[in-house]
Amino acid sequence: MSRNILIQCIRRSYPSSYPGKALSGPAVIKSLLLAVSLAALAFLSACSNSVSTNGVKCPGGTGNYTNASLPAGSQWTYILSGTITSNGLTPAAYTEAGVFTADGNGNISGTDDFFGASSGQYSISSNGTGSMTVELPNVTLSWGITLSSTNPGSFYLIEADNFANAAGTATQQTASALATTPSGTFVFRTHITATGTSLGGSMATVGVMTVTNGTVTGTEDKLIGGQLSSQLTLTGSLAAPDNTGRGVATLTESSGRTLHYEYYVIDANTFQLFEIDTGIVGLGRAELQSGGPFTNSSLTAGAGFAFGSQGDTPLALANLVPGGVNTAGAITVNGAGNITAGSYDSVQDGTANSNIALTGTYVADASGNGRYAVSLTTSASTAISEIAYFVSPSRAFFLVNDSTKVEDGTLDQQSKSSFANSDLNGQFAFVMGGNDTTDFVDRTGVLQADGTGILNLAELLNRTGIVTVPGCLPGTYAVGTNGRVSGSVNTVSTNFIFYMVSGSKAYLLQADPGVQISGGMAQQGTAVVDPPGIF
Repeated sequence: MSRNILIQCIRRSYPSSYPGKALSGPAVIKSLLLAVSLAALAFLSACSNSVSTNGVKCPGGTGNYTNASLPAGSQWTYILSGTITSNGLTPAAYTEAGVFTADGNGNISGTDDFFGASSGQYSISSNGTGSMTVELPNVTLSWGITLSSTNPGSFYLIEADNFANAAGTATQQTASALATTPSGTFVFRTHITATGTSLGGSMATVGVMTVTNGTVTGTEDKLIGGQLSSQLTLTGSLAAPDNTGRGVATLTESSGRTLHYEYYVIDANTFQLFEIDTGIVGLGRAELQSGGPFTNSSLTAGAGFAFGSQGDTPLALANLVPGGVNTAGAITVNGAGNITAGSYDSVQDGTANSNIALTGTYVADASGNGRYAVSLTTSASTAISEIAYFVSPSRAFFLVNDSTKVEDGTLDQQSKSSFANSDLNGQFAFVMGGNDTTDFVDRTGVLQADGTGILNLAELLNRTGIVTVPGCLPGTYAVGTNGRVSGSVNTVSTNFIFYMVSGSKAYLLQADPGVQISGGMAQQGTAVVDPPGIF
């Protein structure tokens, strides 16, 4: 199918403004196409035949997923972020969130955070890949999806439209929690991407808030334009959600700044945030804290932690591109304030750093509220400073205290102290998003690893609005003892890096020069990893 024909097939209309970003120029002419997504994903599923390369079956035909994997009456919340660009318009940061109910038979209805009431259709193949359209006033969104788990369900999603590249997750909501205001102490992370051409508008926060009868009190660390403000007092409110789990959060910092969010209840322990102030593009997540009060010894001696982060840089924003830095890595702690080993891979402004060794220290705040000051030293004697707030002794949100970028992410305790090739074995759903030297890119699909170093990947790819299915892509991998996986996938990357949380979850990074693409993966049947920077 030629580029022009494909563009005609997937063209969508959209209004003159989008969430948090005014766009100049006329609306694009209206056109639908679920058919292209379905046709593309049919090709993905058609890869069910065995391939001769290395004797590994293409992942396209495995699994027992159907439309009923989104059960009748189940409610879901979604969140995704990326870039909107079309018909010569200036690229801009793009975020989306909302809720919908599935009927188990291929239909949805719900509410989008920006456009209002929604309806749509979905189709899921046996390996968990599928397509979904979200029909809204003046616009129809087309998504590619890959299911990770059922009961409760979760799936990865990407935009499969010609006007936007974005990636994220959708999660089944707990019905009993939907109309109830969250209550308890929550650790949170937010990221706002600048809508201009400088770093000044980009902001990351991590902190802890206690919600009592809708009233919020707490503490946060804020990195705005690369400048850190430590342990600001936070006040505010969470209005009661409606029966879809959708409510409004108002958060005021002691510095005087007030931000407004719509929040979406996943369950009693988790809610997501979508920034609704004019001219601001931002997302966030909050998780109920447990395991405190926190001290240095709260982190288990010998435990490893995998992490992933993403953020904005001045150079990228000067070119009107969100992002600019992507990182994944792992560290080992001794339970007494020392980071005894670690490594990370990153790409910043196109410069790749591969398998850089780390050591360092961490210090728990005397309050016991889960805040840790982290100091890292690389093998090149470069100092890295971070602030982390622990959700539990096994999970944290963090930001990187660096004046040259605004970067934040998540960290999860690894399931074991030493990994091998045999630990990466099975079929995984994955999502990745970002940009390379020529295009904005997002991808989702399934990856199969055989436990011996052989893998195959089948993806749905959106490259600046051109949606394709490259077919079954063979590859290889080697697992390091700290969970770092060095992979190579034909036509995708020879530097496909995973940092494993466990045999079922990993952070992903495409660590090629000039490429700013990261994400996450989860073995099908397990909960989705919260992808770094994608929420």
